[in-house]
Amino acid sequence: MSVESHAAEPSPRADMEGGNEDHQQTVEERMQAEIAEHKEMIGAIPDVTYSDKLSMSPHKKKLAQLEFKYQIFAEKKRLARALSKFEEIHGDVHSEPCLICLEDIYIHASISVTKSFVCCGGFVCMSCAGDLRELEKCPLCRRSLLENDKVAEQASQLMALAKRGVSWAQREVGRSLVHGRHGFKKQVQTGLEWLNKAAAQNYPSAMFDLSVFHRNGVESELETSQEKANRLLLKSANLGYALANSDLASYYIRGADGFERNPDESYFRASVAFALDGTNEQAALMLGALYSDDKEAVPESSLYLECYYMNIAANGDGEGLACRLYSKALNNLSIHLHGDQWQIPGSNAVPTVFFWLRKSRELGHNDTRELLKEWESFWQSRCANCARKAQSDEKFKQCSKCNAQWYCSKECQVGSWRAGHRKDCKRAGILDFEDYLNAD
Repeated sequence: MSVESHAAEPSPRADMEGGNEDHQQTVEERMQAEIAEHKEMIGAIPDVTYSDKLSMSPHKKKLAQLEFKYQIFAEKKRLARALSKFEEIHGDVHSEPCLICLEDIYIHASISVTKSFVCCGGFVCMSCAGDLRELEKCPLCRRSLLENDKVAEQASQLMALAKRGVSWAQREVGRSLVHGRHGFKKQVQTGLEWLNKAAAQNYPSAMFDLSVFHRNGVESELETSQEKANRLLLKSANLGYALANSDLASYYIRGADGFERNPDESYFRASVAFALDGTNEQAALMLGALYSDDKEAVPESSLYLECYYMNIAANGDGEGLACRLYSKALNNLSIHLHGDQWQIPGSNAVPTVFFWLRKSRELGHNDTRELLKEWESFWQSRCANCARKAQSDEKFKQCSKCNAQWYCSKECQVGSWRAGHRKDCKRAGILDFEDYLNAD
């Protein structure tokens, strides 16, 4: 499953519109009944010996799949309600049809939802853009795309579009001039003027850029002003720019940068951001954290939704924090599902937790380095099969595939592999949480 697919199904609007409500309620009831039936079956299975727990493990895994399916179904409906409420308050979010498939898209919600062409100024949705990767000509104006490979040519075409009043081009020209890149010589004041032209057309991403510049300042050209920054941020967010909404969510949960602490508003803004752009990693990180333990904002915590959102954030993580938080959520979910037998081969999340902790370390997250040392010290001194502890001068054999389990002997390693560790190894590197949960 790709990252882009996280916001794709089921259709949020379809869930909320009149005649579908009874049908959707029936679907939910059916899911709940299936979960209740599975719990009852698990309750009837003996849970005394290790063999009992081993045989119960697949049933608990199936229960996890059913519960996640239900919770994500309900969550997507909740996101649709949040977006509907947002539009009731602030007006409809601007949308236009893709010029190829004609599917309506929120073209101003995020720069990641469309692919724009500097040759003609047109755009297509990212789904259609993926189908056009090998084309040599623009699908809209038929001009050669190879001509746009040169930086100077791209800059010239972008400036021509900006002068024609194309708002996204004005924003790109403005940013390029402020930073002196993409074929533009650095001219901060001129860049700010272009950004203001785009903002004057209610282009929310340009307002967001100006908000950032007013908050942080731009050399000697623009003094900081929290008041202006917040006014622009709110306007950008209320026009439906996902990144502005996720920034607001961050400010509201912390009570920072001129915004009073408001957990409810933080939850609402993060939900709107993700409903608008299902690849928004900042919104995903916020929602994952809120579903972890924030009883002020969310009606009920959810390990499944915490894992789901943290996984999206972790897959786009550049600093290591989200990877660490996702590893923690996976560990907690495993304990929740399997209790004191959460290390049973075939249902053991330890290799996966190690995978994401190491990823966090590789990204430079300093706190993870110490945590990983503690984990490695603990696990390499215990046989993952028979639980025997290593003597002071004894080194156990490490699994060469996942590098996350250690064994006192070849016999224990083979026994664990046959009992189900081969499945744990295979799952460890799965990047998508839903795929991980459903893997054999």
